[in-house]
Amino acid sequence: MDFETKKVLSKGLGEGYVGKSIRGKADRAGFTLETSDYVGPEGKYHDEWAAHQNGGGQELVEASNGNKATRVYAGGSLSNEELGKLGLTGKDVIGKLVSFVNEAGGKTRLDEDIQLTDGEWKYAHRVLKSVKEIPVDLSEETITYKDTLVFIHFHINSPVR
Repeated sequence: MDFETKKVLSKGLGEGYVGKSIRGKADRAGFTLETSDYVGPEGKYHDEWAAHQNGGGQELVEASNGNKATRVYAGGSLSNEELGKLGLTGKDVIGKLVSFVNEAGGKTRLDEDIQLTDGEWKYAHRVLKSVKEIPVDLSEETITYKDTLVFIHFHINSPVR
C-alpha cells in the first residue's frame, strides 16, 4: 500500500477514535451498523462495524492521489465476567486500545510490527503474512493486561483496484 493510502487510513482511524469524525448508522442487508466518516486533505475514510464486545467491520479509503484501499477486521475482548476477574471492564480495555492506537499514530494496523507498554498493559501489532505480488497483508493486534490476553483483532489490508 502506498504512503498516501496509509496516511488516510491512519488519519481516519485516529479521528474516529478521538471522536472528531462524523458518526452515524448504516443499514447493510438488514443489519444496522455503526459508522465513522472522515474527509480531509489526506482523502476520505469510511468505517462500518457491528461490534461491542466482539464483531468486526470494514474501512474504505480513497487517498488524495486517487488510490483506494480497504481494511477488514474482526475480533474483540474477553467476556465481562473474565474481565471482572482481572478487575477490568470492557470500557477499560477499549480506553487502553484508543490510547495505544493514538500513541502508534501513522503506524497503526498497517504493515509493520509495533510493541508498546504502559505499566501492566502491553500492545502488539504483528504482521502475520505479507504478499507483495497481490498485494495483501494479514496482521494480528493484541492487548494483554498482566500477561493475560484481553483483546485481539485480526486485520486484512488490501488496495482496491
